[in-house]
Amino acid sequence: MSAADTASEPVLCVDLDGTLARGDTMVRAGRRLLVRKPWLAPRLAWWNLRGRGHLKDQIARRAAFDAASLLYHQGLLRWLREEKTRGRRIIIASGADRRVVTAVARHLGLFDDIVASDGRVNLTGARKAAALQARFGAFDYVGNSRTDLAVWRHARRSYLVARRRGHAARFGRLVHFARIFDATEEF
Repeated sequence: MSAADTASEPVLCVDLDGTLARGDTMVRAGRRLLVRKPWLAPRLAWWNLRGRGHLKDQIARRAAFDAASLLYHQGLLRWLREEKTRGRRIIIASGADRRVVTAVARHLGLFDDIVASDGRVNLTGARKAAALQARFGAFDYVGNSRTDLAVWRHARRSYLVARRRGHAARFGRLVHFARIFDATEEF
């Protein structure tokens, strides 16, 4: 496929938590916050009552986040870099807070743009699918979990990062995947 062919393809949107990086960035940042500022523990419940987007925003405002400390899926990164070299636009599309997603995008230097939770909207599942459709029309999507089913249903091509043995078979009954990345060996 030539660079011109790839450039004319829809954007390639990539999830962060559990897909591009191991684990959940909010949980990681929340733990770090509680170790450094344990007196904020009661506020976590209050922030969560105002919605997951608000909780993620408040944690991201207070926790020092280091994108270099994450374990990234090396096989997926190699493929994304190949796609980028061919001229493909690559977007990091995550339910994580925009501050975290921006830090990861800057660290990796691979993404053309970000789509992320913003303190009001927790951008997961159907909300993420709607946001990607509204912004890009057609898109391809790389995800890893049940919450990605809503996004895969609207994607032109779907890609799976299989976190555990059996994920590919289970999700493969619901979605046709153009490619499956094995997360059990690649982080």
